[in-house]
Amino acid sequence: MVEWLNKRHQSRLDNNNESESSSFPTFESTSSFLTRFSNLKSSIESQLTHSHSLSFSNPSQLKSYFKKISASISHLEKLVAENSYFLSSYNIRSSLKTIADLKHTLENLISQLLPKKKFSFKNKAATKKDTTNNNNNNTVTP
Repeated sequence: MVEWLNKRHQSRLDNNNESESSSFPTFESTSSFLTRFSNLKSSIESQLTHSHSLSFSNPSQLKSYFKKISASISHLEKLVAENSYFLSSYNIRSSLKTIADLKHTLENLISQLLPKKKFSFKNKAATKKDTTNNNNNNTVTP
């Protein structure tokens, strides 16, 4: 009976250790977060600078390239959100400002390198007049 209780107690301890290790992220220190953040930030910045050369060589792939950069910035935001519990308020604010600057740079590049479609009402107004004339011609007069 005592052996059975010891085994049961040991299995409970093992389960608790597994759940604790899986619930906490592996990067709980500020220094490890900052190194990871700076690596991701430099990667995103290099992608942004590379987009200028990509715009000249292959402009058709530019839209998907910008989506990939946007996903990287979102991943960086998620990293800050996950580690905000362990970070000081200064580190959180500076990280969020860096992310905002990266987003602003991306928006500027998109507006410079991807042309917007011109919008006009010309075609739509012409089709409305045609449909109203057809409705008047189909009415039956006694």
